[in-house]
Amino acid sequence: MISDRAPEWPVERLWLWRVLFPPIRTIVMALVGIRVEGRENLPRHGPYILVSNHINWKDPPLISISLDLSVRYMAKIQAFSYPLLGYIVRATGAFPVRRGEGDRRALVTALRVLEGGQILGFFPEGHRSESGALLRGKPGVGFLAARHPEVPLVPIAMIGTKQPLLRLIFGGRAVLRVGRPFHLADLTLAERRDEQAMTDGVMRRIASLLPDEMRGVYG
Repeated sequence: MISDRAPEWPVERLWLWRVLFPPIRTIVMALVGIRVEGRENLPRHGPYILVSNHINWKDPPLISISLDLSVRYMAKIQAFSYPLLGYIVRATGAFPVRRGEGDRRALVTALRVLEGGQILGFFPEGHRSESGALLRGKPGVGFLAARHPEVPLVPIAMIGTKQPLLRLIFGGRAVLRVGRPFHLADLTLAERRDEQAMTDGVMRRIASLLPDEMRGVYG
């Protein structure tokens, strides 16, 4: 039985994070061609929610590594079934989500992460976009924002991370763009109508950081 419970302690207290993150970050930042824009927009401390588009499996580690942050992510429950991968995923502070089921238990775990003063990484689309263009966001982020309206949301745009890792190492370029934090109260009245409308408001702020061809349904 896979536990839905997130560790109550910050990621920094997980031994794998403490031991491996610093050298891995040094290596990745030296090798991978990713440019960070808008780092100054990050709040000085948690809790807050990083809300990002999702185009490749590399997005979560690149966000954490590029921004030098300990971020808690949901990971699809299947990842926890493999001995080595499951161990690594758990040791870096991720917690399981059952995709396509409106997994409220995972959302409750996410609420505990925020209530613990930590940083939550959230991909409102729910899965990777094969085309690279934004898909309609699912109402999960609206659920979180409605229950903790005091927690800032920080929009992130991942651009170019769909490229193979070797290409990013050998001449490819990607961009991680950080937008200005906002709160639920900053959304329009129409965007605060319900959880889906809130999510759409969040997605529009992500879209504003992306090139036109990546804005998809929010273009």
